[in-house]
Amino acid sequence: MTISRRHWDYNRAMANKNVVHVRIPALLDATTYLSLIVMSLLAVRGLQTLQAQLMFLGLSAASGLLYRFVFRTGRYEKNPFIYFGSQLGVMMLMLVLVPKSIDAIDFIFLIVSLQAALVLNRRTASIWIAVFYLTVSIAQFIRSGSNGYYAAAFYFVAYVVVGFFGYILQQADLSRQHNQELVEELQSTQLKLKELAVLEERNRLARELHDSVKQQVFAISMQLSAARNSLSESDKAFASVKEAERLAQQAGAELTTLIHELRPPTLERQTLSAALQGHLAEWSRQNEIEVESNIEDNLSVPLPVEQVLFRVAQESLANVARHSKATKVSVTLANDNDVVKLTVEDNGMGFDPDNAVKGVGLDSMSERLEAVGGRLEVSSQKTKGTCLTATVRRS
Repeated sequence: MTISRRHWDYNRAMANKNVVHVRIPALLDATTYLSLIVMSLLAVRGLQTLQAQLMFLGLSAASGLLYRFVFRTGRYEKNPFIYFGSQLGVMMLMLVLVPKSIDAIDFIFLIVSLQAALVLNRRTASIWIAVFYLTVSIAQFIRSGSNGYYAAAFYFVAYVVVGFFGYILQQADLSRQHNQELVEELQSTQLKLKELAVLEERNRLARELHDSVKQQVFAISMQLSAARNSLSESDKAFASVKEAERLAQQAGAELTTLIHELRPPTLERQTLSAALQGHLAEWSRQNEIEVESNIEDNLSVPLPVEQVLFRVAQESLANVARHSKATKVSVTLANDNDVVKLTVEDNGMGFDPDNAVKGVGLDSMSERLEAVGGRLEVSSQKTKGTCLTATVRRS
């Protein structure tokens, strides 16, 4: 993914230091739109001319559009002054148009104050809420004279409550985000622990095979070689001993390959390109098969993708050594438009994909790739070799 959505949210939030990026509650949508509709109906009734009514409805629609296309889409984050300043201007024009009752318009000021408390830091939100409160209070004094003190006192309490409520919503959503990050980190740690346990088990098996089974197979091969040397070709047992020696040597080679597959070069300490080149050199030496490699140096991909591609390369080469009877293998690793492609192609005996029995190895490779969002393609023809292609996005 990858850059995760969490980093994307963080970058958005840091676009302006005054902004706190939180999820906008659906209830705020309903409250804003419903308030604009009700306010328009109440205010229009007090307007005497059609022109004034249309102007007020236009201002109400402008406020709703600002909310929908600037606030709701997050565009306000780059410069919140533009959004809240525009809303202030629209609502001040509404106050000018309405000659008498302004209670409905005052309620819209409260809604926009709630928006500020929700998405701005405490200092910036407090400034905007104070501006909205003073605007409403001044309008009340102009309309009501000394009686405006009662309305100003009431609205002071209302704006404090709205600001506090918006701040609580903001902190609750920040806590939710923090908890979600903790859950993701715990899941990531759990996955790493599982991978570590699997790696430890593979290393243990590799050590056991190397220290016990491989040494015993080597000893058997040496004993058979000594027995063969003590016999002449005319002895009846010579052919059987020679074949047994060949089988013991083949078993030793396959054990060596298996040990390397169980315990590959540590990708945490070297790049995928370096690890793959080292594996190709060792594989070619062990199996006496020519390797032509075209591997892009310093290819940077996430560690899980590196591990999958390395395992796919290992399994592909193991299949070539066991089944293909190839004399040459071509391995390509390259990045094209953020898509990493690994290709393993041999000149061996090939097979008929329509009639062949799908093996565990191909299923394993396909499942590994699907786990990181990749896919596997295999093409082959009898006597014309096999081509395996693994593709996966870098992020």
